[in-house]
Amino acid sequence: MKKLALIALAIMVTALAACAQLDVVGTDAVRAFGEVAASLESVDDSGTWHLTAPDGKTVLILNDNFVSVVFDAQPFYDAGFTGDFQEQFERTRSISDAAGSHDSPRNMVEHIVKNDREIVGYHTALDHYNIDLGGGNMFEWAKNTGANDKDVVFVLNPEPFISAGVDPNAIEGWTFAKVPTDNGEVDKLLKAFDLK
Repeated sequence: MKKLALIALAIMVTALAACAQLDVVGTDAVRAFGEVAASLESVDDSGTWHLTAPDGKTVLILNDNFVSVVFDAQPFYDAGFTGDFQEQFERTRSISDAAGSHDSPRNMVEHIVKNDREIVGYHTALDHYNIDLGGGNMFEWAKNTGANDKDVVFVLNPEPFISAGVDPNAIEGWTFAKVPTDNGEVDKLLKAFDLK
């Protein structure tokens, strides 16, 4: 009986290891993110990484407990936003405790892949990996920056802004577009950067 239990355990461990090796998206997403992060201005503020896009106003934040994008609110007010005044808007998603994983932005994303794998995906149409921030918002990065002119893309769900009076076609620095997904085309607000 013990022998059968040991055999079953060995098979299970082997199967789990094989599944981990087969997670090409998770593994390669970390590699690609490391390359992209090296081209962004990054600041470690007591274990919270701020990776700033070339416009100086759009930031990816990686923290022990969350991942977030922060972006300038003024273009949304200029396009008709009627909500309470804020200098910046933010979209945030909680993650598993990443304490001890913040030596680099790459290590933070590696932690997310290992512990919150369900929020890391691949967008076939743009050849991008992404972190799903919830509510239709994402941060995407190119699988291959040499072959892609959109190395990083901040992706927002336009509906909350449209509901607040924003003309999505009039937001300076953002593109309102239909984006192909596995479930058909969806409306998104995009801010893309070529890091080359």
